[in-house]
Amino acid sequence: MLQPHLLQKELGLSTCDQHGERAMFFCEEDQRALCDSCLSAPEHKDHQVLPLETAADKCKNTLLEMCRILHTKEEKLQIALGTLRRREAQVTERSNTLKQSAFSEFWKIQQFLRNEKYEYQKRLVKVSRSNLLQLEEYKNKLFQGKQKLQQMMIEVEENLDKMPLEMIQAVPGTLKKKEEFSLQRPLFPFITWPFCPITGMAEFLMSFHRDITLDPESAHPHLILSEDLKSVQYGSIRQDLPDNKERFDSVLGVLGAQKFTSGKHYWEVEVGDKTEWVLGICKDSVRRKGKLSFEEIMTIAAFRAGNAFFFCTSDKKFQLAWPLHKVGIFLDWEKQQLAFYDVTHRSLVHRQSNIDLEGPLRPYFSPCRPKERSTPGSLIICPKSPQERPATGPKY
Repeated sequence: MLQPHLLQKELGLSTCDQHGERAMFFCEEDQRALCDSCLSAPEHKDHQVLPLETAADKCKNTLLEMCRILHTKEEKLQIALGTLRRREAQVTERSNTLKQSAFSEFWKIQQFLRNEKYEYQKRLVKVSRSNLLQLEEYKNKLFQGKQKLQQMMIEVEENLDKMPLEMIQAVPGTLKKKEEFSLQRPLFPFITWPFCPITGMAEFLMSFHRDITLDPESAHPHLILSEDLKSVQYGSIRQDLPDNKERFDSVLGVLGAQKFTSGKHYWEVEVGDKTEWVLGICKDSVRRKGKLSFEEIMTIAAFRAGNAFFFCTSDKKFQLAWPLHKVGIFLDWEKQQLAFYDVTHRSLVHRQSNIDLEGPLRPYFSPCRPKERSTPGSLIICPKSPQERPATGPKY
């Protein structure tokens, strides 16, 4: 009794649960096997019914086609994985190559800067020796002049002890020596210092550039500001302005509108051919009424005497052999430093360290009051130079 059932199971045939007959057909709509009795039933009359072997062959072909497609996709994925692994190896190799190349370029730049530093030190030593030699020669002349003065004093004292007639006869010669000595006016030697163009300095400073504008509420009534608040010049006629507490009433100064409490900040000011000006920073709480001491404003002041330009800061006075036409100011809050640069020659003029950085700091500008031989003009805040902006590379 069990043998036919086992035979059917081995052949993959099934028995209809409803009629107990062998299922020899397959309904694609209902997705079920059918026997002869099921086939004649009205519910399967309009259905697509195939012999079971035909339906199995059809399904097998579908599965075989699916296997072929999947196998093709697997091969493509395998190829893509191989390509990706090669790309990974290429990226690693390229990264190492670029790293080595970049380090090599940095090393060359560092070597170039070291050579520049060495050459500047040599030049500085040479100029320093020359300056010291001039000072030594001038000091010897002063000593000689001092000795002559002492001899003349001894001669005058000796004449005072002479008899009246001898004293009267000695006076003309003594007076002649006095006139000759008085004509010898001291001529101090002209001390020069080499400027040192620093490679990459402009690009470094420009990365901290700030768009500075002038604060009209702080401007002295004799100062005329431009409409864009980017330049200031002295006006001979005092303007009728409100005497507010922020305004300078004695010092010919004006503050920048920006306040700094941290970070690094850089701006440039064109001074042109002006022979007197003052630039720098000061505390926001600086006195606005009455005169200010030089120490209250951390600045660099410039003035010309003949062909020499002299620069004064709050801590010292020095002389340059060339004038400045454009000044860069760099404030480093963390390092407590304020530096002034010659933008034209790309060199450092002066650096102040360990400055008092309590409270907000603001830029300070003064075109100074014109004198008889001074050159008038404006102080102009420069915009960020387009050619010095960092290049924008491609985005990936």
